[in-house]
Amino acid sequence: MSASRSASPTEEEVQEQDEQHTEDATTAHAFPTAGSWQAIWSPQHNAYYFYNSETKETTWVNPLQPAASESEPSSSSSSTSQSGPSTIIDSHYATLQANAMAQGIDPSLAHLDPSLASSSGVPSNLMYTAKFNARTGAFAKVDSRDPTHLSEYERAKRMSEFYFDVGAWESDVEARNRAEIEAEGEGKKRKRPTKKDLERFKEQKKLKKIAKTAWLRT
Repeated sequence: MSASRSASPTEEEVQEQDEQHTEDATTAHAFPTAGSWQAIWSPQHNAYYFYNSETKETTWVNPLQPAASESEPSSSSSSTSQSGPSTIIDSHYATLQANAMAQGIDPSLAHLDPSLASSSGVPSNLMYTAKFNARTGAFAKVDSRDPTHLSEYERAKRMSEFYFDVGAWESDVEARNRAEIEAEGEGKKRKRPTKKDLERFKEQKKLKKIAKTAWLRT
């Protein structure tokens, strides 16, 4: 009985063997990081803890992460950068309401008047334009059709474009009109003919007429 009892392991030996197995398992998941710190996986806690091979120190806090004080300047700078557009928008609405009150319009309805919105001096990067479908209220494309698409001129233009080059014809008409305007401008600058010029023109006309009827007198 005494031999069998001495051969059986004690509870302390079993616990030491279990701890040795867990240490072997955890060291298998360990990987070196910067410096002397190692991140070791703990299956019991389902998380990593950090071990310093020089000082034998262990901690659950990652010593390689920057301190919270270092991240504060970046957060403060981001908050200041985010507060910039909001202050611009607030000043825009204040100007919008002031313009509405000056024109006798309810300030709560000032955003519905496009003339007030354009005169309030809002930056272009904070403004946008959009088209809506009058029946469904859905957004429409900027280059979508508008009521002028059904005008007589647009319908005639689309019909003519099927058979002719309307764009080239319009450019030719515009060029002719421009040339006529320039010719009229130059004609106004020309001097009026004198009496000698008129007499010379009459004499030339008379000679041409005599030359045409010369064969009747031969």
